Amino acid sequence: MIRVKVRIFGLCALLIAGAAQAERVSEPYATVGDWEISTENHHMCAMTRSYGPLPEEQGLMVLYDPQRQLVSLNWAARKPAIAPIGATLPLELAFLKGKSMDDSWGNQTFRIEKRDGYLFTHIFSGPKDTQRILSDLASNKTIALFLGPSLMTALYLDASEAMAKLRECASKVAEGAPVDPPAGDQP
Repeated sequence: MIRVKVRIFGLCALLIAGAAQAERVSEPYATVGDWEISTENHHMCAMTRSYGPLPEEQGLMVLYDPQRQLVSLNWAARKPAIAPIGATLPLELAFLKGKSMDDSWGNQTFRIEKRDGYLFTHIFSGPKDTQRILSDLASNKTIALFLGPSLMTALYLDASEAMAKLRECASKVAEGAPVDPPAGDQP
């Protein structure tokens, strides 16, 4: 289970890092609740969380590259509710807070990679969209992805404190400062 998660999330980091990066370098930064925050390839930070036992295991990874103003939202699923066909899939991205749903993101095109399971990736770019998605991930309780009327997944976030650590990590990366874990936050 852990090997699969590491391989899937490692692939995410390499995809956003670009072809120039030959090998993934990941260093732990902090653990906040169920979220693990790390530096990736010395120029971005990631927060990852796993959900559920095998065979339903899923994972969520958010990669943030502050210099290029990119956020990669990655959902990994061993067995998604609907097996995708093709290289991309339009999924409706929605957030839930209490009983209200914010579906203002609408359909976003997710790239699909098939490995031991499926990896769905959407990259947000530019200051406005990157800050908006980071804020939505921090302030909402659940993220949901729909394929038409069918729910693909709904994952509990509880990510406000983890997002603060991700932003802290990213600010250190952006400054070019050594990204040492804060005292007491080492995983």
